[in-house]
Amino acid sequence: MLKDILTGHLQVGEQSLRPEASLEDAGLDSLAIAELDLLLAEHGVTIGEDRLASVTTVGALDQLVDKHLAGR
Repeated sequence: MLKDILTGHLQVGEQSLRPEASLEDAGLDSLAIAELDLLLAEHGVTIGEDRLASVTTVGALDQLVDKHLAGR
């Protein structure tokens, strides 16, 4: 789901989605993080913009979303 949101809605290139890539290097600025928060909420995943912005890499973002998916 996260990959689909990032590559589809936010138009992040798949080559940028390496686990070690920083969110900034992947093209996720503060506006994109805010949009990501809204898109995740539409899928029933409520994390919060501040929490999303606190992670630094694509891998950490993936783990955070997985953790919230597992907890619902």
